Amino acid sequence: VPTSVNKNLAEVTFKELHKPKSLHLDGPESSYSVGDEVVAVNMHPSGHTRSPRYVHGHRGRIVTSHGCQIYPDSNAAGFGTDPRPLYTVGFDAQELWGDEANSRDTVFVDLWEPYLASASVGGTK
Repeated sequence: VPTSVNKNLAEVTFKELHKPKSLHLDGPESSYSVGDEVVAVNMHPSGHTRSPRYVHGHRGRIVTSHGCQIYPDSNAAGFGTDPRPLYTVGFDAQELWGDEANSRDTVFVDLWEPYLASASVGGTK
């Protein structure tokens, strides 16, 4: 949660910024809930992906669930929209870039469910 002189305003702003605002499409049920710890899968696709390499293999926490959205990997390959659950995942900056990063910073990345694994299943830094 951002820090501010007015903590209540900071919390309200944070909640508003992370409130789902996207269209929900029919598709599979979400496997994760807000607050769940996940790991971004370390993958090396030959085609299109929206999963940035700098998060691969790192732990984050589900901040928002956007429901099912068009899965860009399938759509870009010409296989149709293939809706999959989409999440906003928060990664501590130090998790991504080490101790040199500001300990108060969080990086938020929108990731589709196929890009994620449960942190309790064995993902590591």
